[in-house]
Amino acid sequence: MNGSGRIISLAPTQTEIIAALGQIGRLAGVSENCDFPEAVKGIPSFGSWYAPDLNRVIDARPDLVCTFGSHQEEMKDMLSESGIRVYHSDPGTVTASLATFVELSDILGCGSSGRSLVEGLNGRLAGVGRFVGGTDPARRPSVLRIMHWDPLITVGPGSFQHDAIEWAGGRNIMSHGPAPYFVCDPADVQARNPDLIFFCEPFIKPLLKEDPCWREVRAVREGRVHIFDCGLTCRSGPRIVDMVEQLAAALYTERTRI
Repeated sequence: MNGSGRIISLAPTQTEIIAALGQIGRLAGVSENCDFPEAVKGIPSFGSWYAPDLNRVIDARPDLVCTFGSHQEEMKDMLSESGIRVYHSDPGTVTASLATFVELSDILGCGSSGRSLVEGLNGRLAGVGRFVGGTDPARRPSVLRIMHWDPLITVGPGSFQHDAIEWAGGRNIMSHGPAPYFVCDPADVQARNPDLIFFCEPFIKPLLKEDPCWREVRAVREGRVHIFDCGLTCRSGPRIVDMVEQLAAALYTERTRI
């Protein structure tokens, strides 16, 4: 793909990667949900991440369309069948997420930028490793990630968010889960008594405090309930390392800053 190639990104994660690679000027379109960095907000929208306008995308005749996650797999196939080149990713770990940065940079013809970006992010992850190192795995703080409140949905192995918890020095209390994202029983979660709970929807915090069963959970009782920006918790772009760093700091408040 040459330097003048026009890109439409239908997913916030892919948009953030393209921007981090210094290729934001090649974006001819994004989704309504692409909100970082600030400069992408002026780029034409092709609908939401959940339901993009694929007919408009096809009519725009981009050189590349970027899609992301299991939800957009069918869209990827439809676009490919229309003769459009598509880059799709759905990484299940932090390391796999970083690998997609290099893959995309190679496609865009800026491989050196991708490798430089990943080198810097790996250096920061190594710093987190030193920060949490030496902690007995069995004694690491237990963590619950709430993806959705009603029904209660959390993360399990195979999701990059589960892996981010591990990188941050935590133990996912639902690591036995049957899928990367799954509905779980609140009573089971409460019985596992997590040390820390985090999510990105602010309305959840007062619900935890108001519910007599949740109030007895250690994380709620001790005030270790954290709200992180959705851009950190729900996307496997370059800010996934920010998420690991911030979660590690929240888990190990007694230690020196990362």
